[in-house]
Amino acid sequence: ISNPLRYASVLTNNVIIRIGVAITTRATLSLLPLPFLLKRLNYCPGKILLSHSFCFHADVMKLACADITVNILYGLYVVLSTVGIDSLLIVMSYSLILHTVMGLASPRERVRTLNTCVSHISAVLVFYIPVIGVSMIHRFGKHLPHIVHALVAYVYLVVP
Repeated sequence: ISNPLRYASVLTNNVIIRIGVAITTRATLSLLPLPFLLKRLNYCPGKILLSHSFCFHADVMKLACADITVNILYGLYVVLSTVGIDSLLIVMSYSLILHTVMGLASPRERVRTLNTCVSHISAVLVFYIPVIGVSMIHRFGKHLPHIVHALVAYVYLVVP
């Protein structure tokens, strides 16, 4: 945004491929241990009710009769590291964008650019709000009916 004529020279195909590989590697490394953490647990035969139609780590680990402290800590680490780092990077990039936009000479250009930024931020929130909702429901919504858990889970899958 601040230097549009250099855009093609900065974001080459090689840079885009490296960014894609880094994103895929981070996602794989953060989610790979979850099946192994679940596999080591002993499960109670009487507990069979899952609140989601997909394999949600927090839901499956509640079926265990064993100590799930490691699973809880790892799940918390993954959520905080991924959402936390992503949120920090998004805030940093949008603050740089806003700094550049406010330096534009024309008020009309500022409004157009800010409209684009608002739509981008809205698109990002469409992905983050359901994730936060599912996490909050599982942490603090133990007293809520089963249908609320299922509804929030489907919103998490369908809306983004």
